[in-house]
Amino acid sequence: MGAEVIRCPSCGQANRVPEGVNGAGSGKKAVCGKCRTPLDAARTPRVLTDATFAQSIREGAYVVDFWAAWCGPCRMIAPVIEALAAERSDVTFAKLNVDENRLTATQFGVQGIPLLIFFRDGKEQGRVTGAVPRGQIEAAIQQYLE
Repeated sequence: MGAEVIRCPSCGQANRVPEGVNGAGSGKKAVCGKCRTPLDAARTPRVLTDATFAQSIREGAYVVDFWAAWCGPCRMIAPVIEALAAERSDVTFAKLNVDENRLTATQFGVQGIPLLIFFRDGKEQGRVTGAVPRGQIEAAIQQYLE
């Protein structure tokens, strides 16, 4: 059985949530192992890896945040991405740590972070580089994904 990593919207703790938990009709709801805040898989950015990237973005509209833990601008844009993920159901938000997932970062020619890449059904539609304001991200979503 697979698992998804969901970052807690309250404390930021990464939590491994088994497949089927938080699903419609499952009756099971995940909570953060650190602070006990309920985790809603559909409303927080998904954590992607080299192994899960291609399969995850295959269908639908995705905004993938290419980031690194040491990057100050990446930490500045993270709350904006989390807020958008919580508010929008038409787009799936995801994060890929470039230090831990070099194959995917290389495949997409990532040279500067933070980098947001917009995907529709697995195909890249556009990019935004840097810690840009929320309005610019929303405009890019409208331009590339709507």
